[in-house]
Amino acid sequence: MTTARARLSARNPQAYGFAVTLLGALFFFPDALVVRLIDTDTMTIAVWRGIAAAVVTFAGLAIFGRASLPHWRDLLRWPSLTMIFLQGIGSVFFLASLGQTSAANALLILATAPFIAALMSWVILRERIDTPTWGAIFTVFAGVGIIGAGSLGGGHLSGDLFALANAVVIAAYYVVIRMAPQGNLMPAIAIGYLLTSAIAYPFAPMAPLNLEQAALIFISGGVILAGGCALLQIGPRYLPAAEVSMITMLEIIAGPVLVWLFIGENPGLKTLIGGCVILIAITAHSLLKLAQSQRGQPA
Repeated sequence: MTTARARLSARNPQAYGFAVTLLGALFFFPDALVVRLIDTDTMTIAVWRGIAAAVVTFAGLAIFGRASLPHWRDLLRWPSLTMIFLQGIGSVFFLASLGQTSAANALLILATAPFIAALMSWVILRERIDTPTWGAIFTVFAGVGIIGAGSLGGGHLSGDLFALANAVVIAAYYVVIRMAPQGNLMPAIAIGYLLTSAIAYPFAPMAPLNLEQAALIFISGGVILAGGCALLQIGPRYLPAAEVSMITMLEIIAGPVLVWLFIGENPGLKTLIGGCVILIAITAHSLLKLAQSQRGQPA
């Protein structure tokens, strides 16, 4: 399977990266809705979701990725240890945000992650940030400010802060992948799923689950999280960052829409205004970067 993947990626790397990244984003479309439908404490969800994701990922590695598994010593190196930590706390922050704010707030604030990653790369990797990216950074954080202002009176500010913390974690996740592009980080990510369960367990009431809730948790962890993360480890390596941002933006739009259609969750006017500011900034920035790359200019 690895050989077939290598042949496909070599034949048309950009098309391959686009297809795999789009598929990975599609996996996450219903994630917020599924978490809402489970209808139990989010830390209990975090415990079982992490276990489900870890079991499926380890099984997938054993069946399909055994030849590319790293030596156990590689798991003690900084990229793997960092990825374990980031994956562990990131899922906790994501579910905590969904438990304390609207799905729209949680996902729209998450859209700041690529721009936080740009700031981190500027500080850590000494990568230059051009004027359009600086403009997009200031604009998306203005959008986050509008969303946060709408949460002040509604008691959802803590959920917004968890969402922002999750965005910082995902940004760091992007930077680690950039710094260790050739390593197989999936075993570390799988261990990170178990760390999520360990972190959440002391805060989880662990109420009994019915069959429907258990099935939904398996879908959220074993299918959406495990499958989506695996695909998003592969696809973005073959694409410019602008295209990755455009593709992953689909989840930011689709997630709140699905929650609204099926549950009727109204995010509020300021979330809609702030969300529009964020989405316009991402779209304009991505289109500009794509145009620059097509003209052969540095993106």
